[in-house]
Amino acid sequence: MLAFFRRCLGLPPLRLNFSGRTDTGCVRDHNEDSLAMTDKRRLFIVADGMGGHNAGEVASKLAIDSILDFISQEQLNQVRGNDEAIRALLLASFHHANREVMAKAAGDAQLTGMGTTMVACLLDGNRLHVCHVGDARCYVAHRKKLRQITTDHSATSQVGGDDETGPLRVRQVVTRAMGFPFPEDPEYHREIMRTGDRILLCSDGLWNMVDNTRIEQILVSAASPEEACELLVNAANDEGGRDNITALVIFF
Repeated sequence: MLAFFRRCLGLPPLRLNFSGRTDTGCVRDHNEDSLAMTDKRRLFIVADGMGGHNAGEVASKLAIDSILDFISQEQLNQVRGNDEAIRALLLASFHHANREVMAKAAGDAQLTGMGTTMVACLLDGNRLHVCHVGDARCYVAHRKKLRQITTDHSATSQVGGDDETGPLRVRQVVTRAMGFPFPEDPEYHREIMRTGDRILLCSDGLWNMVDNTRIEQILVSAASPEEACELLVNAANDEGGRDNITALVIFF
């Protein structure tokens, strides 16, 4: 009976159904992606690190740990139900994590220039709060239709184009990341969720290899978040797995 009334009110189940998976891929020799899933706080994060000497792995883990330290259960208890307070808390947590990553890089020459893209979502009742920098993405599948919530912070760059480097190639370059001064606040979105909706947080190692049509098919047809994550990662590897791959799926 309680579950019935929660569905009628548009509230999530008492326990969320979620899963996450990260994979090195088929080309890289180590994994610089990180993820975090917290059931009680309903806070979920994916980060994709950048930098040599394993610095990307350091940056992504440090950024996530900094967010988790900053957004305590006590703070969440104070802001639950207040959309603007949650927005302010998420933005403050990203600024805090960015300072931590920059400070760590400044104190170790081997970590100079490290950074990470990041996407985090916080569920408060039937509201999804999303914050991100870079090109880690959040998608929502509603009534079996996929929609990208975040906007990539990236720009097109041309490489090659002469006799030595071969034909001209186009690639996407991240323009905003944790570990570098923010020109403006991280991007924030709020969405109203409904029972049956599905949420995907992922690194670019997934969406660069698997197009949105296939992501939608997998996300809406999977029987569980665990199955969705496995199929998404496998699909990226089947297409060549040129980067680390991370998928975090929540069934609302």
